[in-house]
Amino acid sequence: FIMAKQVEQLEKEKKELQERLKNQEKKIDYFERAKRLEEIPLIKTAYEEQRVHDMELWEQQEEERITTLQLEREKALEHKNRLSRMLEDRDLFEARLKASRRTIYEDKLKQFQERLAEERRNRLEERKKQRKEERRITYYREKEEEEQRLREEQLLK
Repeated sequence: FIMAKQVEQLEKEKKELQERLKNQEKKIDYFERAKRLEEIPLIKTAYEEQRVHDMELWEQQEEERITTLQLEREKALEHKNRLSRMLEDRDLFEARLKASRRTIYEDKLKQFQERLAEERRNRLEERKKQRKEERRITYYREKEEEEQRLREEQLLK
């Protein structure tokens, strides 16, 4: 009987413990839910503040970028205007330089063509001499062969 009472008592304590744990879990859930409900508006306001701050920062950086681009453009126009005054001098210098280089090129081309013509004449003359010598050699060889043939014919007769 005592053991049954003890078992019953243990089960009763176990149920109470589970019920207390369940209640504690409900309290924690309620507390967390309440905490989130309180945090949501704070998070939204913090997000809005951050978004506004980021937008202001972006606008400031965009204005700085635009002003720097405008300054660079103005400087570029100043350089262009300053350098445009030298345009005629540059063209004159280029024309002189091209003319001097063209005369140098034409002189060298003329010298090359003269050397080429001279070399062609020399080679042509050399070939003429060589062909003349070959014809002379073949003439004498044929003449000697003809004499040899005639001598052999006379010997045979």
